[in-house]
Amino acid sequence: MKNFSAKIILVFMALILARGAFAAGQDVTIKDGETGMTVELYAIPNEEELFFYGNQRFGYNVSVPYKYFTEVVLLPENEDGMILESKDGTGRFRVTGGYLLDEGELVESYAGALKAIGGENNASFAYLGDDYWELCWWEGETFHRRKFVIKSGEGVWCEIEIYNVSKNSEEHYDPLDDVIYNSVESLGFADE
Repeated sequence: MKNFSAKIILVFMALILARGAFAAGQDVTIKDGETGMTVELYAIPNEEELFFYGNQRFGYNVSVPYKYFTEVVLLPENEDGMILESKDGTGRFRVTGGYLLDEGELVESYAGALKAIGGENNASFAYLGDDYWELCWWEGETFHRRKFVIKSGEGVWCEIEIYNVSKNSEEHYDPLDDVIYNSVESLGFADE
Protein backbone atom coordinates (compact mmCIF):
# COMPACT_ATOMS: atom_id res chain seq x y z
CA MET A 1 0.00 0.00 0.00
CA LYS A 2 2.87 2.38 0.81
CA ASN A 3 4.47 1.73 -2.60
CA PHE A 4 1.15 2.38 -4.33
CA SER A 5 0.69 5.68 -2.44
CA ALA A 6 4.27 6.70 -3.20
CA LYS A 7 3.70 6.02 -6.91
CA ILE A 8 0.54 8.13 -6.93
CA ILE A 9 2.39 10.98 -5.23
CA LEU A 10 5.26 10.71 -7.74
CA VAL A 11 2.86 10.79 -10.69
CA PHE A 12 1.04 13.76 -9.17
CA MET A 13 4.33 15.63 -8.65
CA ALA A 14 5.44 14.86 -12.21
CA LEU A 15 2.16 16.28 -13.54
CA ILE A 16 2.60 19.44 -11.48
CA LEU A 17 6.18 19.87 -12.73
CA ALA A 18 5.12 19.24 -16.34
CA ARG A 19 2.34 21.78 -16.04
CA GLY A 20 4.77 24.33 -14.58
CA ALA A 21 7.24 23.76 -17.43
CA PHE A 22 4.44 24.21 -19.99
CA ALA A 23 3.30 27.43 -18.31
CA ALA A 24 6.87 28.76 -18.25
CA GLY A 25 7.18 28.42 -22.04
CA GLN A 26 9.38 25.34 -22.13
CA ASP A 27 9.88 23.21 -25.23
CA VAL A 28 7.46 20.33 -25.62
CA THR A 29 7.94 16.82 -27.01
CA ILE A 30 4.75 15.26 -28.30
CA LYS A 31 4.40 11.55 -29.00
CA ASP A 32 2.05 9.44 -31.07
CA GLY A 33 1.08 6.41 -28.98
CA GLU A 34 0.33 4.31 -32.09
CA THR A 35 3.29 5.10 -34.38
CA GLY A 36 5.78 5.83 -31.59
CA MET A 37 6.89 8.95 -33.48
CA THR A 38 7.85 12.08 -31.56
CA VAL A 39 8.00 15.74 -32.57
CA GLU A 40 9.72 18.63 -30.84
CA LEU A 41 7.82 21.90 -30.45
CA TYR A 42 9.97 24.83 -29.37
CA ALA A 43 8.87 27.71 -27.17
CA ILE A 44 8.81 31.04 -28.99
CA PRO A 45 10.22 33.94 -26.92
CA ASN A 46 7.50 36.35 -25.75
CA GLU A 47 4.78 34.09 -27.16
CA GLU A 48 2.42 32.19 -24.86
CA GLU A 49 0.05 30.60 -27.36
CA LEU A 50 2.28 29.27 -30.16
CA PHE A 51 5.21 26.85 -30.44
CA PHE A 52 7.69 26.60 -33.34
CA TYR A 53 7.73 23.44 -35.47
CA GLY A 54 10.34 22.97 -38.20
CA ASN A 55 9.90 20.14 -40.65
CA GLN A 56 13.33 18.98 -41.80
CA ARG A 57 12.11 16.66 -44.53
CA PHE A 58 10.48 19.41 -46.64
CA GLY A 59 12.00 22.53 -45.06
CA TYR A 60 8.83 24.26 -43.89
CA ASN A 61 8.01 25.72 -40.51
CA VAL A 62 4.89 26.83 -38.69
CA SER A 63 3.77 28.14 -35.33
CA VAL A 64 1.64 25.47 -33.63
CA PRO A 65 -1.20 26.50 -31.27
CA TYR A 66 -0.33 23.60 -28.98
CA LYS A 67 -2.05 25.16 -25.98
CA TYR A 68 -5.38 24.49 -27.72
CA PHE A 69 -4.62 21.45 -29.87
CA THR A 70 -2.99 19.11 -27.35
CA GLU A 71 -4.22 15.68 -28.40
CA VAL A 72 -2.08 13.78 -30.91
CA VAL A 73 -4.17 12.25 -33.70
CA LEU A 74 -1.23 11.36 -35.94
CA LEU A 75 2.51 11.88 -36.18
CA PRO A 76 3.19 9.96 -39.40
CA GLU A 77 6.21 7.72 -39.73
CA ASN A 78 7.22 9.49 -42.96
CA GLU A 79 7.72 12.71 -40.90
CA ASP A 80 5.72 14.92 -43.26
CA GLY A 81 3.79 16.77 -40.52
CA MET A 82 1.22 16.21 -37.78
CA ILE A 83 -2.45 16.17 -36.89
CA LEU A 84 -3.49 17.45 -33.47
CA GLU A 85 -6.95 17.85 -31.97
CA SER A 86 -8.50 19.89 -29.18
CA LYS A 87 -9.22 18.05 -25.96
CA ASP A 88 -12.97 18.41 -26.51
CA GLY A 89 -12.78 17.26 -30.15
CA THR A 90 -14.26 20.46 -31.60
CA GLY A 91 -11.09 21.59 -33.35
CA ARG A 92 -8.22 20.16 -35.35
CA PHE A 93 -4.77 21.31 -36.50
CA ARG A 94 -3.17 19.63 -39.52
CA VAL A 95 0.11 20.48 -41.22
CA THR A 96 1.86 18.46 -43.91
CA GLY A 97 4.29 18.73 -46.79
CA GLY A 98 5.28 16.91 -49.93
CA TYR A 99 7.05 16.93 -53.26
CA LEU A 100 5.57 18.77 -56.25
CA LEU A 101 4.81 16.82 -59.35
CA ASP A 102 4.88 20.04 -61.39
CA GLU A 103 4.45 23.80 -60.88
CA GLY A 104 0.80 23.54 -62.02
CA GLU A 105 -0.02 21.71 -58.80
CA LEU A 106 -0.68 25.03 -57.04
CA VAL A 107 -3.61 25.89 -59.32
CA GLU A 108 -4.88 22.31 -59.39
CA SER A 109 -4.86 22.02 -55.60
CA TYR A 110 -6.68 25.37 -55.29
CA ALA A 111 -9.37 24.23 -57.73
CA GLY A 112 -9.71 20.93 -55.85
CA ALA A 113 -10.02 22.72 -52.50
CA LEU A 114 -12.73 25.03 -53.87
CA LYS A 115 -14.61 22.07 -55.32
CA ALA A 116 -14.42 20.25 -51.96
CA ILE A 117 -16.25 23.10 -50.20
CA GLY A 118 -18.86 23.46 -52.96
CA GLY A 119 -17.28 26.29 -54.94
CA GLU A 120 -15.95 29.79 -54.43
CA ASN A 121 -19.38 31.10 -53.37
CA ASN A 122 -19.12 28.97 -50.21
CA ALA A 123 -15.78 30.50 -49.22
CA SER A 124 -15.75 33.45 -46.85
CA PHE A 125 -12.22 34.20 -48.12
CA ALA A 126 -10.43 32.83 -51.17
CA TYR A 127 -7.08 33.94 -52.59
CA LEU A 128 -4.75 32.46 -55.21
CA GLY A 129 -1.27 34.00 -55.38
CA ASP A 130 1.93 33.16 -57.25
CA ASP A 131 3.22 30.70 -54.66
CA TYR A 132 0.30 30.07 -52.29
CA TRP A 133 -3.43 29.95 -51.93
CA GLU A 134 -5.63 30.44 -48.90
CA LEU A 135 -9.27 29.60 -48.14
CA CYS A 136 -11.63 30.21 -45.23
CA TRP A 137 -15.14 28.80 -44.96
CA TRP A 138 -17.88 27.88 -42.51
CA GLU A 139 -19.52 24.51 -41.92
CA GLY A 140 -22.27 25.32 -39.46
CA GLU A 141 -20.52 26.79 -36.40
CA THR A 142 -17.14 25.39 -37.43
CA PHE A 143 -14.73 27.79 -39.10
CA HIS A 144 -12.01 26.38 -41.39
CA ARG A 145 -8.76 28.02 -42.45
CA ARG A 146 -6.55 26.35 -45.04
CA LYS A 147 -3.33 27.48 -46.75
CA PHE A 148 -1.16 25.75 -49.37
CA VAL A 149 2.36 27.04 -50.18
CA ILE A 150 4.90 25.96 -52.78
CA LYS A 151 8.60 26.72 -52.90
CA SER A 152 9.17 27.48 -56.56
CA GLY A 153 12.20 25.85 -58.06
CA GLU A 154 12.62 23.53 -55.06
CA GLY A 155 9.86 21.06 -55.87
CA VAL A 156 8.19 21.06 -52.44
CA TRP A 157 4.91 22.19 -50.92
CA CYS A 158 3.40 22.53 -47.45
CA GLU A 159 -0.17 22.89 -46.25
CA ILE A 160 -2.03 23.76 -43.09
CA GLU A 161 -5.67 23.41 -42.15
CA ILE A 162 -7.15 24.41 -38.84
CA TYR A 163 -10.78 24.22 -37.90
CA ASN A 164 -12.63 24.92 -34.70
CA VAL A 165 -16.07 25.73 -33.41
CA SER A 166 -15.81 29.51 -33.28
CA LYS A 167 -17.41 31.45 -30.47
CA ASN A 168 -16.75 34.72 -32.29
CA SER A 169 -19.83 36.87 -32.83
CA GLU A 170 -20.87 40.48 -32.66
CA GLU A 171 -21.32 40.12 -28.89
CA HIS A 172 -18.37 37.83 -28.12
CA TYR A 173 -14.71 38.01 -29.16
CA ASP A 174 -12.90 34.67 -29.29
CA PRO A 175 -9.11 35.15 -28.82
CA LEU A 176 -8.52 31.68 -30.28
CA ASP A 177 -9.43 33.10 -33.70
CA ASP A 178 -6.39 35.41 -33.58
CA VAL A 179 -4.10 32.57 -32.47
CA ILE A 180 -5.30 30.39 -35.33
CA TYR A 181 -4.93 33.25 -37.82
CA ASN A 182 -1.32 33.80 -36.67
CA SER A 183 -0.59 30.08 -36.95
CA VAL A 184 -1.91 29.88 -40.52
CA GLU A 185 -0.03 33.01 -41.56
CA SER A 186 3.23 31.65 -40.09
CA LEU A 187 3.37 28.70 -42.51
CA GLY A 188 6.33 29.02 -44.86
CA PHE A 189 9.68 27.68 -45.92
CA ALA A 190 12.93 28.24 -44.08
CA ASP A 191 15.32 30.65 -45.73
CA GLU A 192 18.35 29.06 -47.26
